[in-house]
This record gives sequence, C-alpha cells and structure tokens, in this order.
Amino acid sequence: VNVAGRISRRLVLQGGVSYMSQSADFISTSANKGGASLSEYVRPSLSNEGSAAGAPVSSYTVNSSLQFVSVPVQAGYVIVDQAFSIQLSGGVATDLFISNTLVPDDKQLQKVTQTAGKDSPYRTVTFSGLLGTEFSYRIANQYRISLNPGLRYSLSSIYKDEIAARITPVTFDVSLRFRYIFK
Repeated sequence: VNVAGRISRRLVLQGGVSYMSQSADFISTSANKGGASLSEYVRPSLSNEGSAAGAPVSSYTVNSSLQFVSVPVQAGYVIVDQAFSIQLSGGVATDLFISNTLVPDDKQLQKVTQTAGKDSPYRTVTFSGLLGTEFSYRIANQYRISLNPGLRYSLSSIYKDEIAARITPVTFDVSLRFRYIFK
C-alpha cells in the first residue's frame, strides 16, 4: 500500500507499508538439535554457553527465506509529465524483521523458523537505501498504470553483531502498479 502527494509541480513525496520476502541459498556445515543452523557463524566468545556450538555435519545447502514489513519514504522528481510520465525516486526504508525459515536440502535435518527477538540472530530493525524509476501511462483521467524498476541496498548487516557473517542484501525489483489519483 503506497500513498503519494505532490509537493510542487515536479516533486513527489511517497510512502507506504509493504510486505517483503527475500530468499537466498548458502552452504552450512553444522546443525543444531537436528535442524538447519547458522551456529557456525556465531562468535563463541560473544555467545551464551552452548548456544553457538552446533554439531559438525557434512556440508549441505540451506535455503534461507526472510520476511519483513517495510516502511519506505521516497522523494521523486517527475522528468516527463504527460500521458506517459517518467519519475526518478530515492529514499530510505525501515525494514522490520518478521521471520526467517531455513530449509536444508539434507532430509535428515529439519527446517527451522527463527522469529524476531532477543534470541534471534537477526536485527529487528534495519534500514535500506532506495533508488527507483517509474514509467507510467494515463489510462483515464484519474487512473495510471506504471512499471517501477528499483534498487534496494541494506545500509547495515541484517545479522546482529554476535554473528560473524555480514550480509547487506542488494535487491533489484520490478513492480507493476495501478494508481488512482485524487483530485
């Protein structure tokens, strides 16, 4: 859900709330209580006793599926403002971590879902830089359809400081939007 308003003839301020899911694969060589694990990345000197120690196993591939609620705020500049319009936008998004599901390709290991909180290896809140464009076409007086390619770059690691791995996802996305213009 997005809402936008014109500040001037060419400047637009837009914001909203969105659900976001990202997936990635990685190789792990440890398991924790029979489930997929990130435990090999936890720094033992910074963790509680026993929480970092995963049992060594043969290497296996893990699919990591992250879920977030994102609250973006962007400023845009309208380059062309006709029936066909072009807009450039930039801004920042506050990303609120919901959960991550680790699905191993090894049938002897169970999938594991990690949620936000004190015991989670993930930061509850991260920030992402946004850069995008919008190509829109007026299909009626108050309706537009648009194609929105964009780039999202995490400004800090999604993992807490106790995790040795540093991941700052870069995401390229393309969305198709249908807009109603209030007058």
